[in-house]
Amino acid sequence: MTFTENDFHSLVARVEKLEARNRRWKAATIGVALMAAAFVVLGAKPADRADAPALRATSVEAQEFILKGEDGRVYARLSLNPGRPSQLNGRVYTLPNQKSPNDAALEFFDERGQIVWSVPANPALVPVK
Repeated sequence: MTFTENDFHSLVARVEKLEARNRRWKAATIGVALMAAAFVVLGAKPADRADAPALRATSVEAQEFILKGEDGRVYARLSLNPGRPSQLNGRVYTLPNQKSPNDAALEFFDERGQIVWSVPANPALVPVK
């Protein structure tokens, strides 16, 4: 079995093609391995906190607490001086018939800003919906 010059050149060309393909596969394998390692490293990272850290306090002092929604609507009010007028949703509110100005009151409001329920209770009649 004798090799001619043409057979030798065609064999060299085939080996060069195989080596080039082998280099491409090695580069692709290294790229995939690096991406997999990056995903593992990013997955092992501790999660970022989505919410703000809670404020821890032993006591909170205020004359009035107002519960508002994201739209700015007032849902409830806890007040130490309920006889004093306060402005909620653009309207002025007072609790009538208070025993003393230092009584605390809890008030809940509807979507129109009207008092739905309050403690101490208002002696007026409230219509049923």
